[in-house]
Amino acid sequence: MRSTILFLLVVFIHTVGYPQQPDAMNALVSLYPKTIKSPEELALFIARDFDTPLAQLKAAYTWLVNNVAYDPEEYYAFKFQYRILEERNQKAAQSREEIIERTLQNGKAVCEGYALTLERLCELLHINAYVVRGDTKTRVSDIGRPFDKNHMWMVALIDKKAVLADPTWGAGRYDGKRFVKDPTYYYFNTPHAQFLQTHMPEVFSDAYVGQRLSRTQFSNRPLLIQKGLKVEAIMPTTGILSSKELKDGISFSIAAKAPASLTYSINGQSPQEIAFEHKDGKLVFSISAKTKAGDLIIYTDKQPLIGYKIKK
Repeated sequence: MRSTILFLLVVFIHTVGYPQQPDAMNALVSLYPKTIKSPEELALFIARDFDTPLAQLKAAYTWLVNNVAYDPEEYYAFKFQYRILEERNQKAAQSREEIIERTLQNGKAVCEGYALTLERLCELLHINAYVVRGDTKTRVSDIGRPFDKNHMWMVALIDKKAVLADPTWGAGRYDGKRFVKDPTYYYFNTPHAQFLQTHMPEVFSDAYVGQRLSRTQFSNRPLLIQKGLKVEAIMPTTGILSSKELKDGISFSIAAKAPASLTYSINGQSPQEIAFEHKDGKLVFSISAKTKAGDLIIYTDKQPLIGYKIKK
């Protein structure tokens, strides 16, 4: 049961509340070849059909999320050894081009392939862009852990504004056994503060938000699963709860629509009903339960809303 809960959590964090892809652009880009020999070839198609930097960037993103599948085996496709710094730089540059060509020709990649390919297409389209490395949170176990540089996405600078894009997450999800295609624009030009809920850049200025957030603060936040949740409109604001506090009872307040049902699950056990009130646009309720450690997931209408980590 616990593995099922974790699977559903990853599924929902990549699907809940996503807007659909604009039909006109999607229809046009769908006419492009499903595999491409080189980034130059794809850039020519895009430059021919779209005349503004933002539209060209979106078209490149659209092609990637519709035609490239996430495959963890790609992590091992371009490992190399080196003896001196110069040799490392040469091999890294060669590996970059090979990763981009493999992404376009084979239709498989991990985050590196998605991000580097989008960056390369931007270079060819004369769009100022760069790859960002950082940490992402997708499950309760990510709460409270040290910073982990485990993901790559991209920033484009258009009309003096930063456009954040993550084609890896935009393409769909990997359920542990296979890639589930689910293309979306949710991770294209996402509002910066919203993007920061799940993506913490290694260099914080790449978040493009005014108020600084430390790595520890990012890590200790609750796992915001349903889109539109805001940390500042949630209590408790910390994602780590003590088992003693939970036993005595913890009060929650979450800005969200009133659901037909509100439930919680601890460590993948059967969901339990929660009595709640809806006041001033917020769900107000309390949970009291006995457990030593693990995870707490709160659901609205059987869909995961938010996650907390429980410690002794």
